[in-house]
Amino acid sequence: MVHHNTITADSEKDTKEYILMVLERARQNELELCAQVEHIERLHRIMNMPRLNRDNSEKYLSKLTQLEQRLNEQIDNSVAAKNEALSLVEILTGEERGVIESYFILGKTWEQIADKMYMSDRRVFLIRKKALRRIARKIEEDA
Repeated sequence: MVHHNTITADSEKDTKEYILMVLERARQNELELCAQVEHIERLHRIMNMPRLNRDNSEKYLSKLTQLEQRLNEQIDNSVAAKNEALSLVEILTGEERGVIESYFILGKTWEQIADKMYMSDRRVFLIRKKALRRIARKIEEDA
C-alpha cells in the first residue's frame, strides 16, 4: 500500500507556524501603517495651529517629511506582506475568508469581526480554526 501525502507531526506543525507567521506579518504591517498615518495626521494638525512659531514649524516639517518617507517604505512592506498572505487566503470563501481577511489583512479585532458579522466570539474562533486548517491542508497537498 502506497501512502500519498504522508505528513509528519513536525511538518504539520511547521506548516501551521508558516501560515501564522505570514498572516501575522501582514497584520503587524497593517497595524504599524495605521499608527504611522495617525501620527502624520496629528503632526499635520499641529502644523496648522495658528500659534506655531517659525522654529517649531520647521522642526515639525522636518519630522513630518521623515515620517512620510518611512510611511512610503512601510507601505511597500505592507503590500508585499499582504500579497503573500492573500495568496494563502485565496482558497477560502464566505465566512472563513471574511474572518481571516478582517483580522490578518485589515487589522480588525476579533470582537469587531464578531460584531460586524453578527456572530459570537466563539463562532468567529471556530471559523478561524477551520480556515487555518483548510489553508494548511492545501499547502500540504501542494507540497
